[in-house]
Amino acid sequence: MLLKIVTPAAEIAPYIHQFWVFEAQAGLPVADARVVVPNGRAKLIVPWRNGLTARGSSRGRHSPEGEIVLVGLWDQPTTLSSTAERTVTIGVEFTPTGLAQFVRQDLDEIFLEIAPVDALLGRIGATLAARVAEAGTLGEAVELVHRFLVERVREGMASQDRLVTAAVAAMSASNFTLPIHELADRLDCSRRHLQTLFQRRVGTTPKRLQAILAFERLYRRYSVHRDHRLLRDDALEHFYDQAHFIHAFKRFTGHSPSRFAEIDNEFGRIFYRPQS
Repeated sequence: MLLKIVTPAAEIAPYIHQFWVFEAQAGLPVADARVVVPNGRAKLIVPWRNGLTARGSSRGRHSPEGEIVLVGLWDQPTTLSSTAERTVTIGVEFTPTGLAQFVRQDLDEIFLEIAPVDALLGRIGATLAARVAEAGTLGEAVELVHRFLVERVREGMASQDRLVTAAVAAMSASNFTLPIHELADRLDCSRRHLQTLFQRRVGTTPKRLQAILAFERLYRRYSVHRDHRLLRDDALEHFYDQAHFIHAFKRFTGHSPSRFAEIDNEFGRIFYRPQS
């Protein structure tokens, strides 16, 4: 398995968490758990060679080769699989507020959903999918996706909501421990107004997003060290007690911390480790 990072253009970089290309010569490994944990970021996924099947605890979907999909925020683990042939996937992970720069729809409409890009963007989404499917090389396909995102920003399809951006920044500065009522007070707005903005511009509530991002921060360190004891110790900064942490861990991964440390989930971890 190989993951390559693409550097986005400066004008879209503020809205992109990570732009990558994943390759596996014989498909996703059957012996691997292939669990992708929620990370608080919507995604644009392009199964350029070979399709992908995603299964969550409540739903699943197969995306055939050539279909481009937008994946909304998830708060549950997803297991991916493919057939045993060359698999190449282009992925764009947006910042929590990033996808709102590229689509007009309220993003809570795609919470826990995987939607074909043409269903959300209409003709321009269908055109993108057709052009990428016809690309003769991976480099051409990546460039088409890249150019599409740049053009969407240049068209000014959506304006950035400064209140939501400031709220996410405040969450991050507190290491995702900031009570939501205090967050609303800092921003001089009501909790209800903040919740409405988040559901429209992020896809979920501030409380739920902060819980996901707090877990993602812990999981990122775990992906490097694979020591569930370090994970448990770090978690005490974010959760009331160990029982609360274990409950949250099971919710986001499907396993207890000790059990998760025993399974082979190299595919899931590769997206969290520093890449060249």
